[in-house]
Order: sequence, then structure tokens, then C-alpha cells
Amino acid sequence: MAKQRYYLDTRVLTAFFFAAMPFVAFGSFIVVNQARNQLRESVGASLEQRAVQTKLALEQYVGEQVVQLRLLALDPEVQKALTAPVRAVPGGDLRQMEQAWASGKDAKLNAAILETPAAARLKPPTLVRPAIKQLQLLDTAGRVVAASNRGGRLFYGESAWFKDLTSQEGAPEVHVGELFRPAGSTVNLLEIAFPVRSPEDVHLGAVRALLDASELYTVLAPVRIGRSGHASLIRSTDGLILASDESERILKSPLPGFDSFRNAVEGFPLAEPGQELFGKARLRRGYWTIPEVRGKDEAGRDVLMEPARLVGFSPIDQIPDVRWLVTVEQDLSEALAPINSVTRYLWFHFIGVFATVVLLALYFSFKLERPVMEEELHLHEEHVPAGMKRPAEE
Repeated sequence: MAKQRYYLDTRVLTAFFFAAMPFVAFGSFIVVNQARNQLRESVGASLEQRAVQTKLALEQYVGEQVVQLRLLALDPEVQKALTAPVRAVPGGDLRQMEQAWASGKDAKLNAAILETPAAARLKPPTLVRPAIKQLQLLDTAGRVVAASNRGGRLFYGESAWFKDLTSQEGAPEVHVGELFRPAGSTVNLLEIAFPVRSPEDVHLGAVRALLDASELYTVLAPVRIGRSGHASLIRSTDGLILASDESERILKSPLPGFDSFRNAVEGFPLAEPGQELFGKARLRRGYWTIPEVRGKDEAGRDVLMEPARLVGFSPIDQIPDVRWLVTVEQDLSEALAPINSVTRYLWFHFIGVFATVVLLALYFSFKLERPVMEEELHLHEEHVPAGMKRPAEE
């Protein structure tokens, strides 16, 4: 019995290779897409962690300012100045005194506030730390009785923050106001106030400090991730930028694309109405992908304002009276650059393999159709038995 021989049919191999190529490509891009999602989660978690670290550093900075105010509130000269009887000021004289204080033309009023032992106690911190723009000492009526320098208002009795300080019960709590820019000034200020109490826990007044808000950026500036990663401080209610690399946007415009991740900041269910229906969310992710932000330029053309970004965030929860949010963002293209480069090379790989298969298929197809011997030789006729020849050949 003759031995069976097997051979590889290249046409069958090529057909199966062509059939397998789409499945291999589809599976490969599924794996790459999963790797992209996992990389995004990993980078997002890293950005969230950096946001938490920056948030803790920012809370520590504000805490140091509060400690300084608490030390001033315990100073004997400060408490002595506030134990004096409060002098009532007629309503008609309030405005005149405010104008005189603002203009600085009333030498007697200036001396009564700027040249007292309590005022002398308030001046050294402003000299040591230029970020402290002003320190004021207020009595129980909200009137400034001593100040490190002239500026601001003279009466704060009707201010909401002062009323909150005077109505506090239990342990004294600090008040931290929102950042603001005084009229005619280019410096953003942060207001911090702390109540002053006697050793018998009797309310005597308050000490108020105005800080240069640019000091907050010194906490954010060291945060650098790659080429585009940086930190910002925004207001969680509307996304207004409070401190950032982009100084032209501070207190002027919200974080680009804030509306797209507002729900992530509030968590799901959304805010209090959603929590009443669904309860509190079990898992609150601390990062979000903001799609690219487009807008109109001066000519009315549609232009790219901000690329897609991956943002990690952490709310400030240890500073009272503020709704701040620390964000650490990085361009999505930079964050996913390793996977994007792999995807690009994968495309080149499949295009090269596909082209190679096509060329090999064409080559072997032509080789299979090519005769084994040249037709002019007719060597096969010499080996044909005589009985099998055609009559014409005989």
C-alpha cells in the first residue's frame, strides 16, 4: 500500500489567515481599550491623591494663620484695649467717621486707632510677614479700636460674619471669608476673623486679618505632574477660580468645563434632593474626565479653548465658612500617552501584516498557476506509452 503524503495548501492557509485577521484585530483593540480604561483609573486615582495632599497642606496653611490670630486674641494688651467701655456713636456720625477714616484727614481719629499700645502690638506681624496686609481689633459693637495700618471700614457691626462671631456659644470658632478684590486694587485678599474672650469666657470683640490671597498659590505651585499637570483652588458652588497658574482667570472666570463634572463634585445622588430619594452614595469617585471645551473667538470662529482633561479633586472640609475645592488636572492626551502610542504602533503592525498577507497571497497564486515545464519542450510526450498515443501521432 502506497504511503500517503501530505502537503500544505497555501491557498487554504491564506484563506484562513484572512478569516482570522479581523478577529485578531478586534480582540487586540478590546484589550487595548481595557488597558486604556485601567490607565485612566490609575492616573485619576493618582491625581485624586495629589489633590488630597494639596488640600491638607492648604488647610495647614490656613490653620497657621488662625493660630496667630488666637495668640493675638490672648495678648494682654489686646484684651486690655477691649475691656474699655464701648462708646456709642450716633447714627448720623457713622458715615462721617467712615469717610474721615477712608480719607485719612482726621489726625485725631488716626491717632486713636493707629497709635495705641494695642495697635503697636498688631504691627510686628505685618512687618515680619508681608502677606498680612492688615490686622484690626474690633470691640463688641463692631467698631475698629486698633489697627496695624489704615484701610478698610471702621464699623463692622452689621456684617454677617461679625454677628456670627458674637453669637457663638461654646468653644470659639474662626471665621474665614471668601476671597475678594477691593475696589481700585489689584491684590486679592482673604479675610480671617477670630473672637476675643476674657479669661472668664466673656466676649470682648474680635481680631480680624486681611491676607494676600496669592499666598494660597504658594501651596499649590509645587504640584506639578508631567508637562500639563497642575493644581487649582476653585469655589465648589460655581467653579470660580480662586488660585491657579492662570492669574488672568482668578476671581474672573470659572474653571473651564466645570459644569461637566459638577455632578461628580456633588456626588450621586445629586445634592440633597437626590439624597432624600435615593440615600447617600456608597462610592464617591474623586476624579473625573472633562471633555474638550470649545468656544468662539473674536471673529466668531469655533476654536478649542481647553483640551480634554483628567481632573482629581478634594473638597476643603476643615476650614469653616468656605466651600472650596482643590483640583489637580492633567491633559488627557498626556495622561494616556503610553496607551495612545501603543495603539498607533498596533495600527502600523496590522496594516503591515495585512499588506504582507496580500502580497504573499498574490505571489503564491501566480506560482500555483504557473506550468511546471515550458510548453516548447514537450518532454512529457516522450514518456507516453505507445498504446495511449492518438492515431494522428502514430
